[in-house]
Amino acid sequence: MEIVVHHWDADGVSSAAILMRERGRMPVFTPPVGEFKFDPRIESGVYSSKLAYFVDLNMPGDVFRLAERGLLRKAYFIDHHIQEPISHDRIIYHNPLSRGEVYPSASFVVSELFNHSSYLTVLGAVGDVGERLFEMERFGELAEKILEEEGVGVEEVLEAVRLVDSNYITLDRYGVEEAALFLSEAELDDVLERVEWIEKAKEVKEDIERAVNSARVNGGVAFVSFYSPNAIISKVARELVWSGKASVCVAVNRGFNGKYQLYVRLNRGDKRCRELIESLRKLGINAGGKEEVVGSVFEADEERLERALEEVRRIFGFEVELAE
Repeated sequence: MEIVVHHWDADGVSSAAILMRERGRMPVFTPPVGEFKFDPRIESGVYSSKLAYFVDLNMPGDVFRLAERGLLRKAYFIDHHIQEPISHDRIIYHNPLSRGEVYPSASFVVSELFNHSSYLTVLGAVGDVGERLFEMERFGELAEKILEEEGVGVEEVLEAVRLVDSNYITLDRYGVEEAALFLSEAELDDVLERVEWIEKAKEVKEDIERAVNSARVNGGVAFVSFYSPNAIISKVARELVWSGKASVCVAVNRGFNGKYQLYVRLNRGDKRCRELIESLRKLGINAGGKEEVVGSVFEADEERLERALEEVRRIFGFEVELAE
């Protein structure tokens, strides 16, 4: 039996769906939404499989430990995030970034590996980098070509991202997994007509708008602090940066179901993101990201939050002005 373990956002869902289109339907697993950890349910699935695919899941250390504990027989690790490469005889590691090539999404990595091309390739990338995808060298032209061949418009893809992401944003873990299975067979029109996703997305949109409207912008840097049980922090930061309201966003969610989230997004790649990720990890904070984004989650603790914000100040050189 083969299985796929994937990230919970549109890129992870699309990447898993692409994989299943090429390899056949298989059991799908996503970690508890917002938490980068493998629970007993995932460990059991991995242990029962002859081959496990880990896609768009920035957890190389955790996958390595599964192998060391004898819980996996063979694995493909497919990603595009900043991370230390895995070296283990049971794991085939594939991340273009390890050879200096920046990809906009795991969906493009998986598509390249399996010689795949569909709206899912673009859906995952738009989920991660938005319309900026179409300005990226090589990938922009390829994305436009794919959409033209599929007879799909950019606005339709943007709306599909919003609908697919409504599952993880509302912390519906099983909804995320079902979405990967659904996309493995669905056309884009099917996605756009999912009534339950439309209703979820409407609620999420209102939550995001409240947070965005509370942001303060100073010198091109947006600061926003809010309380939400939904996983909207990346969407809030993306809205503020991608809309041109700010070049950088520092966001904090103090209401994430007993946890705090700290998120930093820039409008372009910066090596300081890697420095911040490593710095937060040294503080015992679960952090990850890419060249232009850093995301983290930790137990609700004002002192730890302040220490994390101090690292943001030190590394990026601007004052963080978050309201209580």
